Amino acid sequence: MAYHCPRCNAPVRRGSSTAAGIAGGAVGALIFAAFGPFKCKQCGPIAKTEFSPQVRRKMMNGSIAMVAFAIVLLIGVVALLAYVLRW
Repeated sequence: MAYHCPRCNAPVRRGSSTAAGIAGGAVGALIFAAFGPFKCKQCGPIAKTEFSPQVRRKMMNGSIAMVAFAIVLLIGVVALLAYVLRW
């Protein structure tokens, strides 16, 4: 889902962190992306308060979906490991 910068109307991306990806793997990267900053190529970091309430609601729904996916991914990996190691 693409959001547009409230300042210049350019596309906005969710932030990413190499450290979160290394420390937490895919789950850490997803959680950081869900709650990390939004960045515009032209304007830099954008505070969530600068977006309209409708866009913030969509952002929150997207963040909740990303966290839910991270939890499902973590449960799936644990279940797979338990199956492979036959606990």
